[in-house]
Order: sequence, then structure tokens, then C-alpha cells
Amino acid sequence: MWGGSFIPDESLTTLKFLLFLEFVSATIRFMSMKNMKQIPQQVPFKVGDWTVHPDTGRLVRGDETVSLEPKVMGLLLLLAVANGAVLSRREIEERLWAGVVVGEDTVARTVSRLRAALGDSAKDPAYIETLPRRGYRLLLPVTAGVSAKPSPKIPVLLAVVGLATVVALALFIVLKPREAEPSKAAALTARANDLYMQFTQQDNETAIALYEKALALDTDLAAAQAGLANALVQRVIRWPSTPFATGASSVQEALSRDMHQSDSAMRILARATALAERAVRLTPRDADALKALGLVYAMQNRIDLAEEIYLRAIEVDETAWESMVNLSEIYDIKGDQQQSVLMLEAAFETMGQVYDQEPQRVGPWQAAIGALIGKKKEDAGRLEEAELWYRRTLEIAPYEPEATKHLAAILRQAGDEAQAEQLCSVLVEKLGPEHGCEDAPVAR
Repeated sequence: MWGGSFIPDESLTTLKFLLFLEFVSATIRFMSMKNMKQIPQQVPFKVGDWTVHPDTGRLVRGDETVSLEPKVMGLLLLLAVANGAVLSRREIEERLWAGVVVGEDTVARTVSRLRAALGDSAKDPAYIETLPRRGYRLLLPVTAGVSAKPSPKIPVLLAVVGLATVVALALFIVLKPREAEPSKAAALTARANDLYMQFTQQDNETAIALYEKALALDTDLAAAQAGLANALVQRVIRWPSTPFATGASSVQEALSRDMHQSDSAMRILARATALAERAVRLTPRDADALKALGLVYAMQNRIDLAEEIYLRAIEVDETAWESMVNLSEIYDIKGDQQQSVLMLEAAFETMGQVYDQEPQRVGPWQAAIGALIGKKKEDAGRLEEAELWYRRTLEIAPYEPEATKHLAAILRQAGDEAQAEQLCSVLVEKLGPEHGCEDAPVAR
């Protein structure tokens, strides 16, 4: 597997692994000071079917080439140096974002991008395994790439230490030259992502400002481009600049009101399109970039193209639940209610699978999706299925207002007034009188 003797055994503790990596880093620093001109410009290595080129940020497999953002490549190199050992989220944060505060889901999202680039699956991983509450590890051995043989220009110490040091050296080369700016840009983007998910005007405008700052530091940061595209679309939908106009709650409502056709909306959407398309060009296998592009196309009423892009996002990352939710709305717009519900159900299940990895991102939305599925079942007259979905929603969010009110209505129609009253009383007790069930619809 590895070419040298300074390699952590799988039985070594995390502490020993960290000491090993510190030794390698110290060796690299010493070598870079004494032999700066002798550091190789090419340090490729192989993982599975992919040849990794850290100097160019690319993965190559046959005729296929995938570009990685610096942090995504840095994560791959960390996992490679670990040689199968588990790296915790905190360890990854400390090494890739040293001294910078990042969002709760930053590591999970970076892992997701790496999986998408490798064509890996979170459910049935071949490359990267997630160990709940412990961290991540690389499942495949790392071997020397075609061009990884030591040359006379490479210091003797590098040849002795072997491939482990070559990979660590690649990590040093990838992260060190632009360490300050990409770290700050990535941190700003992570903070902006968290704000964007709050869906308030103040948070959205703050997110836009942070994305702009991130792109000023790193113009090729695809995550910031995709995030800014998302936030610009939300500005058009929810907070239009047209005088006396009120916002919409969804793309479908915005399109029905022709909100995408105002001059200001078209200008904003044109910029969002350029940003999202560039993000996809830079990271064509990144589900977040594809989701942003799908959202832009949907808001421009390019429905078939949006559907195609969302399906691509789910193809490269089967845990892309946000694209599943957005695709459900596309099917609503097209009048295919059956496909819409099926896609929402897939999103709900996926959110449950990734909750441990992305609690901050999933937490506010899974219950709302469960309640929406119940409502769609109820509207279709499938009351037994609706009741099951409302109950399932209340298992993960006991005081979700919509699920509680609609479940109470179904129970009343079935003659179970006592249980319905109990549900409504507890809801008022916990959330206040404005959440009473008096206005709850009567189930059909």
C-alpha cells in the first residue's frame, strides 16, 4: 500500500497518527527551506480508479477529468495520509481551516463534494466511509501514480520516506501557498450558507454580502458562486424590488405571478445564471452547484432544463435532498402530483439518513417536508396515509403545528374527539394560543 516505513498502522491511536503527520509536516518544512527548487511539481498518486493530481487539483480516470476545489483536494489528501484511520470532524477542521471558525456542516458538505467527484455513494461507499459520531476514513489503499517515481532532482529523504510523505507533501503544496485567502473565503462561504438557510430577508442579504467578500478573495470558489446564485434567486422570489410587490413563498407561486419578468428580476437572474453556470463548469460533479443552477433555470421558467439539472445533481450525489425537494416542485409545476409526492418521500428518507452529518442543515426542514407529504396525501383523499405521515412527522418534531392541526382534523372526522382535543391542547400549551386548532381544516 504505502512505500515507506513512517506509516500509521490501522491499530494506532489518533494521537499517534497526529504525531506522524506532525513529523511529516516538519520534514516538509525543513525540505522546503533547504531544497525549495527541488520540491517536485508533480506528485500524483492513485486511489481506486482515479489518479490524483494535487498540483492541478484534478482527478483523472481514463478520458474523464474532474476539477476539485482546494479544500476538497485537501480533504482527499488528509484521508490518504491517514491510510485508513478515522479522522474526526474536528481533526479535519483543524487541518483544513486552521484558526478559522466554520459552519457546523462545512466538513460534511466537503465530504459530499468529494464523494460526488469520485462517483462514490454515501449509502454503499467504495471510497469514503462515514462512521456516525466518529468521522470519516478512506476505504481504498493509496498507490503511486504514473509520475510518482523519485527523480534525481527530488531530495533523497523524500525517496526514503516514500509515498506517505509524497502525499503529505502534496497536502502541503495544495494548502500552503494560498492558505490565508482560501481559508477566509471558505469560512465566509460557510457562514453565508448557514445564513441563507434561515430564509429571512436580513439573513439573505447578509449572506449575499458574505458571498461577495468570499469571491473577492477567491474568484474561483465554486461554492461561493453557487451560494450567491441561490441567494440572488431567493431575493427575486421572496423580496422583490418592484414597488408595492409582495414576495412569493415558492418558485411555482412566483412564476404564476410573472415575478421573473420584471426588469430588475431579469437582471438579477442573468447574474445568478452566470454564477451558477460557472460554478458547474468549475465543479461539474458538485451537487450543490448543480442545485443552484437548477434553481436559476426554474425561476426563469426553463422547467425542462431545471428538471434535467436537478436529476443530474441527484445522480452525482444520492443524498442531495435539497435537489429532491426542488424537483418535487418541478413536478408540481408540470402537474405530475404522483411524482411530486414520491420525490418528497425520497427527500424525507434521505434527510433522516444524513441527519447526523448535517443536523444544522436538515433539522429545520425535515418535519416541514413530512407535514407537506401528509397534506398532499390528505388533498388526494388518502386519509390513512396522511395520518401515518402526520404521526411520523410528530415523532421527530412533537409540536409541528401543521402536522398537529391536520392530524387533529382527521381524528375528529374519525370520531376520536378526545385524542384530537389532547393534541390541540398540548400544542397551545407549548406554542401559545395563536397555534390553536380552531382554524384547522376538516379532512375530506
